[in-house]
Amino acid sequence: MVPPFVEKRFLLKQVTGLSFFYIGYLIAKNLISVIFNNKVVKTVRLAFFVLFCINLHVIGQTDPQFSQYMFNPLVINPGYAGSSGHINAVAINRSQWVGMPGAPRTTVVGGDMSIKLLGNHGGVGFLILNDEIGFFRNVNIQASLSNSFEVGDGNLGVGMFLGFINQVLDGTKLVSNPEGGGSYHQSTDNLVPGAEVNGTAFDTGLGAYFKNNRFQGGISVLHLFQPKPNFNGELDVYIPRTVFITGGYNYGLWEYPLVFKPSFLLKGVGNLWQLDININAVYRDKFWGGLSYRLQDAIVVMSGIEMASGLRIGYSYDITTSKISKVTGGSHEIMVGYTFDISFDKRDKKYKSVRYL
Repeated sequence: MVPPFVEKRFLLKQVTGLSFFYIGYLIAKNLISVIFNNKVVKTVRLAFFVLFCINLHVIGQTDPQFSQYMFNPLVINPGYAGSSGHINAVAINRSQWVGMPGAPRTTVVGGDMSIKLLGNHGGVGFLILNDEIGFFRNVNIQASLSNSFEVGDGNLGVGMFLGFINQVLDGTKLVSNPEGGGSYHQSTDNLVPGAEVNGTAFDTGLGAYFKNNRFQGGISVLHLFQPKPNFNGELDVYIPRTVFITGGYNYGLWEYPLVFKPSFLLKGVGNLWQLDININAVYRDKFWGGLSYRLQDAIVVMSGIEMASGLRIGYSYDITTSKISKVTGGSHEIMVGYTFDISFDKRDKKYKSVRYL
């Protein structure tokens, strides 16, 4: 009963799970050898063991897609919570595949801040996500907690989130007798709800996020136990595990007030994967513009501004390159964020960088 375009929420390149885990193992091994010290190696080994040894042989709906993922890493990685050292609030609204009936519409609002946890630096985060697609609506509520370790010249945050997923199926929108015939389903089928039904399930996820002045990267797995809302026992559904791997680098030009920030996002469910490659250019720590390429799906253009007060506003437009372009005018996404701190010490209020990843 899931509409065909749900399976195409993002167009994914198929690779074998074994190949991905081997690549992930090599990345993790080299990253650990470069940045991890003895103080945190046991914690890191445990986190990567859980992340890489999970069986991901699942098929189902995917998590919402964001083109400006670099401005709100918390939505894909709980290990990010508190890594900036400030209080961050971000809201993103995305209208995907404009013009297509039942196309995804997603809104997420959240924030994070750094705290001291049992004598160690850490962070907390909170977010609410509303995702509508076809006759489905998903509401996610999550609270994140992370612990931060000094690793070389950077910080490693290892975190998790706890929360709930409420999934709603509006049975009144289901079509039983389409015009022109067809083999949808019979209106008398007892398994097909004729009214709105919903279900709620517990949800959790894990993530690790490393950051220094030049490099940012992380890996996370969401929906760890594949929550099953099950619509009050009427329908047997589940939310599959999703893996996210991010990485980015800051490259400044000494003679010009310009910083280039290439980044990537690899995300997948089971053997289905998608790669986003992005490069943003930041001018005078205030204006930015960039391009992304989403494999077999879209080219994304984005721009924005960050004010001295900590307020930042961004916009992105997806130019669809797949066959879906025949029925859609692309995708729009608006981001609004605010960064501040509550320190009572005298401080310089000038914000020195666009904070993402």
